[in-house]
Amino acid sequence: MNSRLDSALRDTLTAVQANALTPLYALPTAVRRRLAGAPIQIDGNILDPDLQLLIRVDNLLPNTTKTDAPTARAHFRNLCKLIPGTPAELHRVTDLTVRGAAGQLGARLYIPRGVRPPSAGLGATATDSGSRSASGSAPTSGPGSANSTSIGSGSGSGTGLGSGSDYGFDPGVGSRPGFGSGGVDGVGRGLLVFFHGGGWVVGDLNTHDALCRAIAADAGIRVLSVDYRLAPEAPAPTAAEDAIAAFTWAVEHAEDLGVDPDLIAVGGDSAGGNLAAVVAQQTVRRGLPHPALQVLLYPAVDLVARRPSRDLFSEGFILSENDIIWYRDHYTPDPTLRPDPIVSPIRAKDLTGLPPTYLTTAGFDPLRDEGLEYAEALRAAGNPLTHIPHPTLCHGYANLLTVPGKIRQAHTHLTNYLRNALY
Repeated sequence: MNSRLDSALRDTLTAVQANALTPLYALPTAVRRRLAGAPIQIDGNILDPDLQLLIRVDNLLPNTTKTDAPTARAHFRNLCKLIPGTPAELHRVTDLTVRGAAGQLGARLYIPRGVRPPSAGLGATATDSGSRSASGSAPTSGPGSANSTSIGSGSGSGTGLGSGSDYGFDPGVGSRPGFGSGGVDGVGRGLLVFFHGGGWVVGDLNTHDALCRAIAADAGIRVLSVDYRLAPEAPAPTAAEDAIAAFTWAVEHAEDLGVDPDLIAVGGDSAGGNLAAVVAQQTVRRGLPHPALQVLLYPAVDLVARRPSRDLFSEGFILSENDIIWYRDHYTPDPTLRPDPIVSPIRAKDLTGLPPTYLTTAGFDPLRDEGLEYAEALRAAGNPLTHIPHPTLCHGYANLLTVPGKIRQAHTHLTNYLRNALY
């Protein structure tokens, strides 16, 4: 591709740092195709041209070689500012704290439109759907932060919460007529407990804010995004144990969250998909309440073996081979832990009795083959499985809602499924 087009793309990024890709995708289709370059075909699949354009933009950004975790986190946050688009309008977004494996974790509850306003002045920090920036300008929540609230999130069992009004929620939610028979005030009865991707090292509530908003709005269900502890400061299995604790906390506090405890799902993308898979397995094996559904978006499920897709897509498709190794080494500095199902769920000896699964794979993803293998293993163990391959997409597509076409179709399929399963 010639230098003039490269210069034009760089100018776009320089002129509009936040949501830089919004004007780019407003260009005519023919112009976008020319900017994207010649079609890319690998292993029988042709990369979606609008996604190819985004990858080309990413290649024009400053060097992204990972050195230390703080720098990688800052780069990921900045990259996410380019792509969120217009935040989905919701009824309410509330920062709170939930129980982790060893203390409190930041979390964010997304409530779609349809619920009447909760009681005012009750301590929870809520952000009106039109005022929070999906680019991450909202303050980061966390234990003890000024904009967080705790909903019975002590280290105990979480019983004895008292009335919902003590915690900034509508005291009637969960007890009004109609709960358990088709939704409350036009909002589904289900909840998706969501774990963000980022290799267990990067990512936070803000980097995945736009995605969680879009899921809540389009599926018509509540979403609880959990800010689990990151490596290398908290190596494996810390994130997994945090995820298990946060999910069980959500079940214990279903009434306060306004949901049916039997309709609480767990999900995530990439490393978050790994954590969701671990939660599904470990809650069943430990005799804990288990999810109604697990949603695994291009999950990382094996930290030991390499498969052909790792070689086919080792460079140039958002997640590189060097990235995978860097994340793995930070999350599991002790190699002897990597075969354990607590970090490599595909290696569990027994996959029977797991909840229904919605699993997606992407055609241009180095993790594609392990996702395909896990889908087959779940099916062989007799678990209900919905596997949706997206042959034209690459790793990380769920976060790229600014990109039109196939990515939006994939999002619509996911949210329609969630609406049918959890509403």
